[in-house]
Amino acid sequence: MDERGQQPAANGAATILVCDDDPSLRELVRAVLGPDYRFVEAADGSEALDLVRTERPDLIVLDVMLPGLSGIEVLEELRTTESLKAIPVVVITAWSHAEIDAQVAGADRFVSKPFDPDDLSAAVRELLP
Repeated sequence: MDERGQQPAANGAATILVCDDDPSLRELVRAVLGPDYRFVEAADGSEALDLVRTERPDLIVLDVMLPGLSGIEVLEELRTTESLKAIPVVVITAWSHAEIDAQVAGADRFVSKPFDPDDLSAAVRELLP
């Protein structure tokens, strides 16, 4: 992992943006999904949007509760920006009512915290060809 929170790319690997304010959760997501992906990380919503625009990830794993812009606000921005709206998003959160908010905002999949690693892996495999 470099100083910008990026992992060197595996040869031809899909890029996944992991956005969560908890570094241990970002690390857990990387560990669960394994070495077959390139990861970039954001700790808040604004950083996530900046990285989406510069890195063009193939998929986003997005927490709802973030400092600054919430995950729902990030998702709404993604879905209303023509060049970004096709990026698949897996929303993860401990909020019980967030699933409805995430679905309304356009999430492709929803995983509850604490999450089952198999559920997250399955969601990512479904969304990344």
